[in-house]
Amino acid sequence: MIGLDTNVVLRLLTRDDSKQFNAAKKYLERRAVGEPALINRLVIAEVVWTLESGYHYTRAQIADALEGLLKTAEITLENSSAVRSALKAYRSGAGFSDALICATNSDAGCESTLTFDRDAVKKLPGFRTLV
Repeated sequence: MIGLDTNVVLRLLTRDDSKQFNAAKKYLERRAVGEPALINRLVIAEVVWTLESGYHYTRAQIADALEGLLKTAEITLENSSAVRSALKAYRSGAGFSDALICATNSDAGCESTLTFDRDAVKKLPGFRTLV
């Protein structure tokens, strides 16, 4: 299995550099069935942050883009169930990274995730304030 870095995923999603987009697309098209490229959770979080802050994508555009990645046969997302859960919370107004942390911890068996972030607690039932 081969992992993809944030900049490769961004080229695939934004197509802002045609040479790099084409190289990434051609690479994925050559992947054998059953040998998808991996996008890990950290890369997904970086992609969301970059699309929000650098490209000024809307929440809906970002969620749609990630859902597209989840449906791409040549790509697998690390812990896709947590990513799906985080996307649902993100679409409802939670921060993506907070939602991914919450979903990952829940999948790992945590009964809750402690935080000082009161806004996250309001939006994510798996978060609980420490003070």
